[in-house]
Order: sequence, then structure tokens, then C-alpha cells
Amino acid sequence: MKIALASAPVMEKAIGQNVRVILQNMEQCRGKADLVVFGESVLQGFNSLSWEYETDCRMAVPRTDETIMQVRRSAVENRIAVSFGYLEKDGESIFSSQIVIDEMGEVIHNFHRVSIGWKDYCRTDEHYREGEHFQVFSYKGKQFAIGLCGDLWTDGRPEEMRRLKADIILWPVWCDYDAEEWNKKIKYEYARQAALCGKTVLLVNPFDVCDGMIEHAAGGAIYFKEGSIAAENPAGDSGIIIIEV
Repeated sequence: MKIALASAPVMEKAIGQNVRVILQNMEQCRGKADLVVFGESVLQGFNSLSWEYETDCRMAVPRTDETIMQVRRSAVENRIAVSFGYLEKDGESIFSSQIVIDEMGEVIHNFHRVSIGWKDYCRTDEHYREGEHFQVFSYKGKQFAIGLCGDLWTDGRPEEMRRLKADIILWPVWCDYDAEEWNKKIKYEYARQAALCGKTVLLVNPFDVCDGMIEHAAGGAIYFKEGSIAAENPAGDSGIIIIEV
């Protein structure tokens, strides 16, 4: 199976622009990969919530939103599966979620982040929620599981993930480390953490292009194999790396 890890450029609060980038990357990967994976919160941008519930309800989107329907149609047109992060409105609740859509345009998994680091929990109320557990889903004969960003750094969660014995763990993140620091040091810390979670872990970080952001995601993607870096796209720019597992 060939999987494309897309460190896509993301603009905060620019859903229209961000979905166009997702669609462009899917078209670019057509015929080259079975699945293209984007990072956490790429649809809206990680810093797009205000922690004012009524305002945030207009930024978060349900699974039935037209932007997600566009991606589902593109999956069919380009015959490629896709997974991307988004801020989800589910009933009265808001989640940081990662959706998986197969090449037939069907939603085969929708994961809710289980750790609280995506939100300003000193300001949020019960509307801003997390999931409870990791789950396994199947695609093209492989067993997958997803952990979003800080999920795999949370006490007890690496062990929970490892017990699932998934063939492939997707680790979409939104990491705002300095690119040079990531490339020289931090990625090795993530490699050690990945080894605690499973044998094959695929990390992908968006590339935040917003001007004036003090802290922004610097891109980068890594294929961790048994705790070693088997392939990578360094942080510091957007880009796509296609790996075979």
C-alpha cells in the first residue's frame, strides 16, 4: 500500500482556501498513492477557535458539511482515499476530529481526539469534548488506528494504542516547534515515543502559512518504523512524501 503524507499549507480560519489545497493534493496524488493523509485541523487551522461557543459553532463543521462533501466527491473522482483533521460540530459538541474517506467517497472512520491539548481548557465548557478510546478500522486489508498529536504523549495512551496491534498508526499532529529544532532534535524524541505505540507510525504536520503567527506549524512528515526514521520530509516547508507499507 502506498500512502502519501501531505504537509499541506494551511491558513487559519480560511476553510475555502484550505479545502482547495486538500483537493489539489488529492489530484496530485492520483494514481501514485492509495491514501493521502493530512495533519490535525487542516480544514480550519488549529488556532481558529475563539473559545466563545456561539462563535465557534460557526467555525466548526458537521460531517455533512458541503466542504466535506466536496472532498468525498474528489475521492471518487481521483480514486484515492483521504484522511484529514477538522474541527467538528457534532450535535451540541465540538471535537478535534480526523476523518477517513475511502476511494468510493464513503466515511469509514471518524476519530475524536482523546487528549485535551487542542483546547484552552481553562476557558471552555462541556461543549468542547474529547473521545474516549482509540479504535481500529480496516482499509485495503490493513488495520489502522489514529492518534491525534498529544494523544500519543498522554499517560497510558501509548500502551492502549499498542494493545490494538494495528498494522499502521496514523499520527496527524499540529506541532509548532522551530523547523531547525525539529529537524535536529525533536523528531528523535517523537521517534522514541512512536516506538512505544506500534511498529509502523506515520506522522504528518501541516505547514501554517499565516503571517504574524508567533507559533505556527512548520510542516514535516515522518515514517517511523520500529522507532527509527525510515523516510521523512523535513520541517520548514510544505510538501508530500509517498511511502510504501
